Amino acid sequence: MKLVGRNHMMPQHSVSECIRFFQNCGYEGIELSVLRSMGNAILSEIMEDYTIKQVMEVCAEKPDFAVSSLSCHNNYVTDDFVFGVQKKLLKTAKKYQTDIVIMSTFVPYELREGNEKELYAKLEERTRELCRVAEGEGTMIAIEVEPNQLFRNLAIFLGMAERINSPALKLNFDIGHLYLSEIDIAKAAQRSKDYIVHAHIENMCMGEHCHKLPWDGEIDLKAACKSLNDVGFDGYIALDLYLQDYAKVSAECVQYINNVVFEK
Repeated sequence: MKLVGRNHMMPQHSVSECIRFFQNCGYEGIELSVLRSMGNAILSEIMEDYTIKQVMEVCAEKPDFAVSSLSCHNNYVTDDFVFGVQKKLLKTAKKYQTDIVIMSTFVPYELREGNEKELYAKLEERTRELCRVAEGEGTMIAIEVEPNQLFRNLAIFLGMAERINSPALKLNFDIGHLYLSEIDIAKAAQRSKDYIVHAHIENMCMGEHCHKLPWDGEIDLKAACKSLNDVGFDGYIALDLYLQDYAKVSAECVQYINNVVFEK
């Protein structure tokens, strides 16, 4: 697998600065997010040709450094603006030489309470529409299954994926999230093997949705990554940290994951 960094949690840096920093740390690519930190601000310029040109030029400064995916972890189910952004990302991805757009399904709790049936119908309707866009562009939606979101476990995701039946609907396999929702990571990988196109790595402790450093927590990350390898996934996996200073911990995390988890 190839470890990539996420600009999402480095809002104090430009995209070009993030890329050069990731290159110096030893990452092999970037998961390019349109979001800044934990807020809802969207970097619309990432979808503009002048930004794409600059990003690809900076990526080329290090051989084999790639954009692993685009991402927008925001509410496309009830937010029309975000829904439009997701469509545009699906149409933009190939300009970045990727075909993956990572999405999540968090909806504010005040909108969910008492409205679950309607929300899941809306989720399926909009996911179908995004799949139609993706199919037309030759790109893929990589849904992130995550506690407290509409796709909160694999059963919900796999059930909807079967109903939608689109070759464009795939999965971003977040090791920590799937540990919390499924417990057995190897079984989760086996169940979802036909959908995995990208992954996230972090450690966690059961019952606590807290993204921990790779050497912390309860998850045997080496075994988890072997489970992904065993079902045929050997693609890009992004370091997914929020509470830590991403810039300060990156170099040590890259070294640990490459040496201990991947055994490179």
